[in-house]
Amino acid sequence: MNRIKIAIIGCGIITEEAHLPALKRLSDRLEVKAVCNRTRAKAEKIGKMLDLRPEAIWTEWKEMIKELKDLDAVLIALPITMNHPVSKACCEAGLSVICEKPAGMSNKEAEDTVNFSSRYDVTFMTAENYHFEPRFNKAAELINSGRIGKLHSISWNLLNFMDKDNKFNKTQWRAHNEYPGGYVLDGGVHFVHVLQMIAGPVTAVYARTASIEKDLGTMDLAFSLVEHKDDVVSSLNMGWRSANDDNFLKLYGEKASLIVKEDNIVEIDPQGKEKIHEFEKESSFYLQWCDFLSVLEKEKTPSLPSQMPADDVKVIMAMVESGKTGERILIL
Repeated sequence: MNRIKIAIIGCGIITEEAHLPALKRLSDRLEVKAVCNRTRAKAEKIGKMLDLRPEAIWTEWKEMIKELKDLDAVLIALPITMNHPVSKACCEAGLSVICEKPAGMSNKEAEDTVNFSSRYDVTFMTAENYHFEPRFNKAAELINSGRIGKLHSISWNLLNFMDKDNKFNKTQWRAHNEYPGGYVLDGGVHFVHVLQMIAGPVTAVYARTASIEKDLGTMDLAFSLVEHKDDVVSSLNMGWRSANDDNFLKLYGEKASLIVKEDNIVEIDPQGKEKIHEFEKESSFYLQWCDFLSVLEKEKTPSLPSQMPADDVKVIMAMVESGKTGERILIL
């Protein structure tokens, strides 16, 4: 089988720490032909980790995709403001794209990505790795099997304390964000995606938002009540300046409840009796790349519908709007 030829646009933390290990494991199915970053030193670092020659190091992505004629796809891992325009340009150039989340920095941008694949006859995927996270898929499987009866509510307190000099916050496009929602958009799309995976589409949001630490950008707190189509209500609380010892996803059904932990899922019945559900652990980034490559190899259709990441952005934007207006926002 011919290996898929890819290039990387953006050589920051997420590329080095999350995507690169997955790409190396999949070297029998793909070949990284080039890497690109505005700061050449970052591109050289990733290039060295991939044993690339100097001519495979680029600082201008437009020149790279124009000059390299044998590319099949690109990984885009850039500041959020660049996700949509760079993805669109690469798709227009006939390249398949896997682009880091979110799908856009507005509803309009995110919705536009839904038709990239059909419009340009390529494969476009938003890199929503939580869609492939084994513990969330196991939880969805247990819910769908009727294990806890009809799901009626969800509680998730995603609270942590981020130092101002955290390596992610040292990335200036995060600390001084030019997109709405700050960390609530950047990280929040992951959590909204899981809620919609398990409880279905969101129909309305009521949220209170704030910026607790100004050096963390324009928004680092969002407490929200989220309404789902099938009469499920979620309490989703996100904070990046809140010390906390329990960020487990909790799912409440008519017969029992589930607590989704890092290593297992605990089922609790009304009498307090517990049952442990195990799942096979694997890197969600690796599984995501496996899915993307299988689509390019014409072996399957995408597991992640392109509409879902766009809908995740819509929910976050509704939280941002609700935080400003103090009103419950309907999502159409």
